[in-house]
Amino acid sequence: MLVADVVQALRGDRSQTLIALDFDGTLAPIVPDPAESRPQPGVIEALATLAQAGAQIAVITGRDAGTAAELGGFDAVPGVVIEGLYGAESWQAGELTAPAEPAEIGQLRARLPPLLAAHGADPEVWIEDKRLSLVVHTRRAADPGAAISLLRGPVSDLAGELGLEVHDGRHVLEIRLPGYDKGAVLRRLVERFEPAAVIFAGDDVGDLPAFAVVRELRERGLRAFGVAASSAEVSALDGVADVRVDGPAGVLALLTALAALAGDDG
Repeated sequence: MLVADVVQALRGDRSQTLIALDFDGTLAPIVPDPAESRPQPGVIEALATLAQAGAQIAVITGRDAGTAAELGGFDAVPGVVIEGLYGAESWQAGELTAPAEPAEIGQLRARLPPLLAAHGADPEVWIEDKRLSLVVHTRRAADPGAAISLLRGPVSDLAGELGLEVHDGRHVLEIRLPGYDKGAVLRRLVERFEPAAVIFAGDDVGDLPAFAVVRELRERGLRAFGVAASSAEVSALDGVADVRVDGPAGVLALLTALAALAGDDG
């Protein structure tokens, strides 16, 4: 299936479509410093046009919701919902809903740095603190893959001891609260907004549960499409999406094509 096929399939439903999107690697190019991440130029304008035409826009991200809102400039998109930390947090219209930090995260915060040092982590490996999860980044290491392999076992052992989960990503190990994933978030958004059609776009292994839900929705008779923002770093999405596009630039092309149709309606 091609981008043009998705656009054509949604001609009658685009004003009642739920467009759910990952952030890093999907709307924004992957960068060495996550604090420098920004959406591909043109993304916010396309999303705003679609929202104004009646589409419901949602960002489903591993980022904490407040940071995603700030970095993304999503306050320019009418009605946008940001589901952060795989659904543990939610942001809409400037209001953040988030649980209190459990004691296990505080213990992880204290014990993770000495654990990495004790196992000889590359000096360029660093820890991102998202308040409800911690992320070990190896992208800056001399050999990111070897750095992940070295640390996966010790980090998994610590997480298991604390009742937390470890999830792989693009040169990252994320330690987070159990029971949250993007598939559950997508189901909840479909129940909330009752759309006539659904698009989900993602780029990494953390998006696999949402792609599975897209297939479930289609089996239930809902018009639903999964879009993989392809990269050379991730092969796990092969065969799970309906459309493959070239990273954030390809996602932008899809959004722009949908927004052009919405603009024609106006």
